[in-house]
Amino acid sequence: MLDGRLKGGRSRVMLQLMSTLSEIEAAIKRLPSSQLDELALWLEQQRSRRPAASMPEPDFLTRAKAIWGETPAGEPLSALVSQTRG
Repeated sequence: MLDGRLKGGRSRVMLQLMSTLSEIEAAIKRLPSSQLDELALWLEQQRSRRPAASMPEPDFLTRAKAIWGETPAGEPLSALVSQTRG
């Protein structure tokens, strides 16, 4: 896999340092389709090994209080719900 072997058992080594995403993208575009498939498989394997990043639950009540204060102006929510129920 991605070891630099050529047809006939010959080997070549091409070392190019890439430090930016645009350099990596450009190198990927130059890969033969077989190596692109290998790279895609390798990336999926790497991705599955990493634990999923867990996002904290948003605290909507704290956010609402920060925006509108403890007692927002207007009708209470309970009154609005009663009106919509008829």
